[in-house]
Amino acid sequence: MKVYLPSWNGDMRLTSDEKGEGSLLTLIDPTPQERIVVGAFLRIAVKKNWWEGEAPEEGKPYTGKKMEIALNAFLPKASTALISLARPKDRTLNAVKFSGGKMEVIEGATVEALQAVEDAVDRAKKSETKKDEAAAASVKRPTPSCPQCQPGAIGPASEVLLSFLSPEQHDQWARERAILVRGHLSGHQYVLSHRHGEIARKVGRVCFDTDDQKIVHFHDWSVPPEEEVLAGKLILENAEPWLRNEATMYQGGTDRYKNPFGDGMDGTESAAFADTFGSQLKGLLKGLRK
Repeated sequence: MKVYLPSWNGDMRLTSDEKGEGSLLTLIDPTPQERIVVGAFLRIAVKKNWWEGEAPEEGKPYTGKKMEIALNAFLPKASTALISLARPKDRTLNAVKFSGGKMEVIEGATVEALQAVEDAVDRAKKSETKKDEAAAASVKRPTPSCPQCQPGAIGPASEVLLSFLSPEQHDQWARERAILVRGHLSGHQYVLSHRHGEIARKVGRVCFDTDDQKIVHFHDWSVPPEEEVLAGKLILENAEPWLRNEATMYQGGTDRYKNPFGDGMDGTESAAFADTFGSQLKGLLKGLRK
């Protein structure tokens, strides 16, 4: 079984070892912030006797060259400890996909939520088969409001996104770099697009409500496009008010919900910064090409 924590360079991921008695933390080109999270995680690992290495000092990042760290900890325990450090307590959605396609979703990263995640990961790990691997992903809520999508190259879809797509969505992503999802409360159908995909370039944003014919305004430029789509999919299908509210649908539309995290101005400052930064970057790249 694999537990993904999507991040800018791919993800931090945890897998069970071959004997099922421990777990393996794999890092993919970690950023400075990710190294700080790993440093904090390894300090916990040393205290709990999960790791025999030397942990960084308090507040210091992990500076080691090993990108695969073996742990003497069962996967459910190790994964919830890592989630508690890497994700905000109130704006996190944890999805656990069992063998056979069943999915369990837990909101938040509080003590109670993490216990539920631990239990779900444990059950999923026991349910997986050689043909059907279980998986879990922890994503954070994107920012309401969004800047204009900027054109750019489309890379291959990441393993973490594909692990949570249905066969139909998998085909859609392969053809269009976009998927259709259904809101679990409103029943509305959404198009979620790679931010550099053809649909996003035409619409101007990554999410569009096909029933209301309205843009749903949210973004997360802190992660790759595939992870942005994954977060949108999981949240719209399981915690729709997080991304369907007065802040994300300020241009109108039916079935708007109360924003659990603020009001209609939620996210506008971040979006304005991203829009300005994106426009400046676009101009710089255009100048370099001349």
